[in-house]
Parts: sequence; structure tokens; C-alpha cells
Amino acid sequence: MKKSRISLWLILLATALTGIALYLLAPASSDDFPHPLNGLFRELHGVSAMLGVFIFGYLFADHVQKKLHRKKHHWDGYAHLSLWCVLVASGLLLYYPQDLLEPLSIGDIHWYSGIALCVLFPLHFWRKVIIKKFQ
Repeated sequence: MKKSRISLWLILLATALTGIALYLLAPASSDDFPHPLNGLFRELHGVSAMLGVFIFGYLFADHVQKKLHRKKHHWDGYAHLSLWCVLVASGLLLYYPQDLLEPLSIGDIHWYSGIALCVLFPLHFWRKVIIKKFQ
């Protein structure tokens, strides 16, 4: 396994675990105080997300560009790329006033697209193994 793949797995694991921790430590209502470790997990989630975007850019320049020149394209690659874009955009929108985007819940979009990425990434990674088993 290449070092970039191992790095991506570790970064996505750290991002997922800190995201889940943030979700579980969020106050139940607006009157409740946040958990004392909420700030730490938010910082760790931000750092791991920044590293994830860095590794994603590295892989985009190498892996994705090579695959785009082939005639056979896979839906999971496009879904994977789309989820990354949604996660980056919704993560940035979480830090801006959401009054402008009131009909949409950016937090929910970010949370569900993160869960979808956690499901899709292993499927994308092991696509060749899965396809060989069912053929």
C-alpha cells in the first residue's frame, strides 16, 4: 500500500472520529452548555480536515487525473469526488452566518455527507476486490 493511501486512511479515520465526537458532545438544546472537550475536538477535526484536503489535492493531481483519461469511468469515483466537494463547501459554510441559508441546514448536510463518505470510501478503495467476487 502506498504511503499516500495509508495517510489518507489515517486522516479520514481521525476526521471521522473527531466528527462523531463533535456530534455526540453537542449540547442537546440551545440552553445547554457544550462539553468541555468540544473545543479540542473541533480543533482536531479542523486540523485533520485540513490535512485531508491536502492529501485529497495530492491524490487529485495524480490518481484522479490518470483515471479521467481512461475510457471506462466508475460511478463511485464521481460520487467520491462530489462528496469531497460537498464536505469542503459545507465545512466552510459552517463558520459563516447561517441566517442567509436558513432553509438549508448546513450542519445536517455536512454530517450526512460525511457519513456517506465513510461508507463510500472503503467501497471505492476495494472496488476491484468486490467486483472480482461477484463476477
